[in-house]
Amino acid sequence: MTEFSDEDVVGEERHRREAIRAVFSFLIALVVIVLCFLFGVMMFLNREKPETVVTERPIPAVRTQAIEVRQVIPELESEGVIESRREVKLAAQVSGRVEWISDQLIAGGRVAEGEVLVRIESEDLRARLAAAESALADAGLSLETEQARGEQARRDWEKLGRGEPSALTLREPQIASAREKVASATAEVERAGRDVERTEIRAPFGGRVRSGSAEVGAILSPGSAVAELYADADLEVTLAFPLRDFGFIESGEHPKFEVSSMLGGDRQTWPAQLVRVSGEVDRTTLTGQAVAKVEANEGGYPPVGLFVDAKFPGKPIEGAVEVPRSTIRGLDEIWVVREGRLARLRVEELWTTRDTVVVRADFEPGDRLLLTRMSTPVEGTEVREAEEAGE
Repeated sequence: MTEFSDEDVVGEERHRREAIRAVFSFLIALVVIVLCFLFGVMMFLNREKPETVVTERPIPAVRTQAIEVRQVIPELESEGVIESRREVKLAAQVSGRVEWISDQLIAGGRVAEGEVLVRIESEDLRARLAAAESALADAGLSLETEQARGEQARRDWEKLGRGEPSALTLREPQIASAREKVASATAEVERAGRDVERTEIRAPFGGRVRSGSAEVGAILSPGSAVAELYADADLEVTLAFPLRDFGFIESGEHPKFEVSSMLGGDRQTWPAQLVRVSGEVDRTTLTGQAVAKVEANEGGYPPVGLFVDAKFPGKPIEGAVEVPRSTIRGLDEIWVVREGRLARLRVEELWTTRDTVVVRADFEPGDRLLLTRMSTPVEGTEVREAEEAGE
């Protein structure tokens, strides 16, 4: 029989207690885990279900405007310089010394039609005229004498002669020579008379003096320059147009319009009317030209040399639409809203201004022009009017 000592009994008792303690700790841990699991299950089953939010794709709001197909009358714009239709350089036609000049023969001087501007000494020419008149009188007397002799010869032949008298008998050669001398003397008188008249140089039309070059005491010869005049009441302006605009000018029409310019701190206008269109294109500038006659306003005619602006209506464009320049995409495309969706159209550009473009395209009833600048528009995209969205 085995005998156990007290120490063995004590050790065995200690091991038994430790085993019980370990089992008890395991059971406590297991209970805690089970309770936590049950608590988690209860929390999961009793949780609040989140609301399901359906995200809708926003419809872009855009600005549009109505499309109006109508007749468009382009307003042609150009500019030019006022010029006189009549300008002349006066020159002496006879030789002589200048004995008098008009007080108006200075730059800017105003002269009337027929007014004497320069007078050349005429004594020598008047003496020549008197001599020519004397020679004419002598030639006339010689003609009358020969005619009387010829008549006397005819009467004598009728009394004494037989048959027909000869031309020499009737002094016909002498009479013809006398007539030629009369004609020559008459021409000389007329020439001398014209030379006397030419000693007074007159203005061929009313206007202003651009420059005067004659002085009292100066010796003039035929062709010597005296003055340069221009008509200040017969004005026109030449307007140049690029070829695109030139085609809208109706050559058979003479539209009335206005030209304007800043003068005296104010913009003044003068009535004008298109009178003719150039038949060729300037090869240097590739422009066509039209000429307009300029009339006076309440204050008078514009000064020659004034730079003016002009606007006048061109040939009407039928069945066109005028759109803002900003709506043109690329070279020839615009976007429209058709039945609430985007649509792209190709257009034919007919006319342009600084802010608008006149086009033709295959528009449909109800189309509206897209004004909003979209970065990447896609055909068929649904859009809404910004006004409807209160934007």
